[in-house]
Amino acid sequence: MMKSKWFNYSYFSKSPIVAVLDVGSSKICCLIAKLDKNNNISIVGAGFQESKGLVSGVITDMSALENSVRNCVASAEKMASLRIKKVIIGFSSVNIDIENINIEVDLKGAIISQGDLNKAYNFLSEKHNIENKSILHIIPFQYSIDGNKGVKSPLGMFGDKLGLEISIISADTNTLRNIENVVKNSDLEIEKIVYTPYATGVSLLSEEEKELGVALIDIGATLSSISMFYNGAMLYSKVIPLGGNMVTNDISRIFSLSLSNSERIKIINGQLIEELENSLSTIEVNALGEDNDSIEITRRDLISVIKPRIFEIINTINELIQESRYNDIIANRVVITGGVAQMDGLLDFSSNILNKKVRLGKPQNIAALPENMKSPSFSAVCSLLNFSIMENNDINTNLSNKTNKSDNYYVYIQKIKNWFVENF
Repeated sequence: MMKSKWFNYSYFSKSPIVAVLDVGSSKICCLIAKLDKNNNISIVGAGFQESKGLVSGVITDMSALENSVRNCVASAEKMASLRIKKVIIGFSSVNIDIENINIEVDLKGAIISQGDLNKAYNFLSEKHNIENKSILHIIPFQYSIDGNKGVKSPLGMFGDKLGLEISIISADTNTLRNIENVVKNSDLEIEKIVYTPYATGVSLLSEEEKELGVALIDIGATLSSISMFYNGAMLYSKVIPLGGNMVTNDISRIFSLSLSNSERIKIINGQLIEELENSLSTIEVNALGEDNDSIEITRRDLISVIKPRIFEIINTINELIQESRYNDIIANRVVITGGVAQMDGLLDFSSNILNKKVRLGKPQNIAALPENMKSPSFSAVCSLLNFSIMENNDINTNLSNKTNKSDNYYVYIQKIKNWFVENF
């Protein structure tokens, strides 16, 4: 009997293996990587498939999405010549919530006690009871001792009052359960589910940017996100149902083109800068219909279709930044990533709307990454891979092994209390 050339890494691989799966609304991406003794990442398998059965982060067809996941993972496994058992899932949706909470514990000049924590977290559980939500991340923003903010760690410190500011990122429980079922039906175990914009920010942004304050904008096909970081932590995040597919649909509708041709034109010829010398140059493409007659589109006309939609996306994000209380914190720093970020002129166009300096964010620090995945379109899945080995301040990671998915919010808060007792 011929032996399979594939093997199960859990038993045979000499190097640790990490597998991540980014479940997006336009594409599903899987990366399989080996880690050396210094935790350097080297890609051994990669795959991506069109995402079917998922619209704006909401599952519309479980079977179609399961097939997309299976095919994507199979492509990565074939390239790596191994089978994976566990994956880290990256997920984003308009149903994601982030809540900033302030807690104050009366210490009475002593070290933190169980009773002090009980008082603070009992109040927290009563005031911030979350119905039908599952917590993905709990991120301490900063501590304060007797009103003095900016304390990185209160370990070994005394005071009368300990203040704690945390960000809780949660998602609709039923949405997560459906994602879990899709992945499990694809014969995979879920190691953990990560909020993709959080992982992208932790991985893609520099330590200095995260410390001083920065906004990260990720413009995808059907969803865009705006996340703000300061003092090393995520303070704000919002996902909106706007993305590059709107531009594709506009091109298709106005010029009577197929969606595939419209997408190709957007990727190859899409730009936001009118150059006088070539604004009247034309692009030849087959029209929609059985005859497939070719038509010519001037670059100026194409730009006139693209600009309003891109303005709508960036301006909506700018309004969210202005409405938040963190506009002054991020100062003059914005990073843009995602597929649309590659469009010529987008950075300058966005900078003018946001009135801030803008730079491009793209995958980094990953060896043997396929050439076609080095663009901002694959920032999310590459960031998930980096995030899996990076140190971060997510309390939820420390609680994950102690928490059952059936725990209600109050029980979960009790476990947060225990974590603080153990660590202080």
